[in-house]
Amino acid sequence: MVEALRDRQALFLGGIIDDDAAAEGLIVDDDRVGAAKRIAIYRNNYRSSLTGVLADHYERLHAYLGDEQFDNLAEAYVDGHKSRTRNLRYYGEAFPAFLAKHYPGDGELAELAALDWALRGAFDAADTLPLDAARVGELGDAWIEQRLALHPSATLLPVRHNVAALWSSLDAEEEPPEVEELGGAETLLVWRFGCQSRFRSLSGEEAAALTLLAAGASFTDLSAALIEAQGEAAAMESLAAWLGAWLSDELLVLAD
Repeated sequence: MVEALRDRQALFLGGIIDDDAAAEGLIVDDDRVGAAKRIAIYRNNYRSSLTGVLADHYERLHAYLGDEQFDNLAEAYVDGHKSRTRNLRYYGEAFPAFLAKHYPGDGELAELAALDWALRGAFDAADTLPLDAARVGELGDAWIEQRLALHPSATLLPVRHNVAALWSSLDAEEEPPEVEELGGAETLLVWRFGCQSRFRSLSGEEAAALTLLAAGASFTDLSAALIEAQGEAAAMESLAAWLGAWLSDELLVLAD
């Protein structure tokens, strides 16, 4: 009995998600509303649910494009990306890559979507004890030799357009600025501070430093690399400023 029910459920789900025509055999067929039309209603509800999920996950992109244009893009994505997870929180992860592939001439769309997704991911990321000034004091000088990592909520997001300004304007419900290509690739740092997701732009040097730490470098390793690149005086000045901000922002954790 249980297996028969499971088989029927699987067949019905295949009819909704994969357009399996065999599922019509499970639907009442009459002259008023035929089986094909009935299951089409379920399929439409399924698609509408997924486009609604994307609109929620990519709220600022939705605001930027407006309902009609966003729905067109979302429906095209749903056509090629069936939901395979029980938790719709994770549906739509590949949407930025989809936009980058199909709309390469409008690169701000993929980048704005990637920022939306990273901010939502930062909010949901695992809790880990951050390295702050108090812990540094407790550990003493030994901490500088330990491998470091970025907090699980942190993402380094490369961008080539002024999406930080676009996102901030949309978040404030203001008219967004004109899209501009930046002089070169820049990096946005996305992370969670307390219960709030944040982002900020990084200089090229700070982005490179955080990339080293994300790969498991120690503070000693980072210091040596920066001294080689900038000279000792400039490196010490940069490290002092960055470390104060990183500890204050609860951005670092011990990797060991």
